[in-house]
Amino acid sequence: MLRRPTVLAVLLLCAVPSFAANLVSGVRMKISAGDVASGIAAVEDYKRTTGVDPEYLNAVGWLARGAQMLHQPDLARQYVAELHREIPEEKPELIVPFGAAIEVESRLIAAEQGRGPALTYLKAALGRAKDPALRSRINKNIHLLSLEGQPALPLNLSNYVGAAPAADTKGKPVLLFLWAQGCGDCRAQSPSLARVWQRYRDKGLVLIAPTRFYGTVDDKPATPEEEKERVAKVWGELYPGFDGVTAPIDTEGHIVYGASATPTFVFIDKKGIVRSYLPVRLSEGELSRRIEALLAERD
Repeated sequence: MLRRPTVLAVLLLCAVPSFAANLVSGVRMKISAGDVASGIAAVEDYKRTTGVDPEYLNAVGWLARGAQMLHQPDLARQYVAELHREIPEEKPELIVPFGAAIEVESRLIAAEQGRGPALTYLKAALGRAKDPALRSRINKNIHLLSLEGQPALPLNLSNYVGAAPAADTKGKPVLLFLWAQGCGDCRAQSPSLARVWQRYRDKGLVLIAPTRFYGTVDDKPATPEEEKERVAKVWGELYPGFDGVTAPIDTEGHIVYGASATPTFVFIDKKGIVRSYLPVRLSEGELSRRIEALLAERD
């Protein structure tokens, strides 16, 4: 038979919301399974016991995204409105949920009113945004609506790790692999991307791997020189098979390309026109299919 203190401890444990230890992770798991209702229940329980804090607002941002993705626009609108009430302006400690509200609202506008009004809304938000991560996220959403079919955006190749930049890429298809030195998905993408690179490099493909400075190394403030040393080490040790590939460190270019989600792929044809903008991991087959389409285009 349990002693009384143990029974009380068990009862108290059972009274704590199941996701309270990591609310956002729990909500994301439920959304990925299409179970928004359980995510909502966890968020409501958390609010009752803990109140409104950054963890709660981040979770609400995920509920808004989940509802929008699962075609529940009224529910998505409800959570966007809550985020706007709680975060009326950009705050450094609330950049993620603030950006979620902008992202979801833009997608609701696009679905209801079309691409033009959504772009107008996003460009206005970009004009007010200050934080680099927020600017990058807004640019991502702008590009998802408008970059394909447009000329590729310029990159500054003067500061780089890896191979020296190609003297001239004119007339060649280019694949941009926008990555971050602490990105697990980027590392997971590396083996398949390296195989694709080795397969198509002699057929004319140019692969460029832009990254950026984040101002930290191992979660501690770092100078650009210290961070570049880490980027070079990561690129050299964890990304084998990319001989001949330049990895420029261009913070503004990375932001302008909207690489808030890494990896982000940009497929550019021989005329310098963006054919695909994909802020997601890709299978080896999908990479190959898109590259072959670029190579098959007439000069």
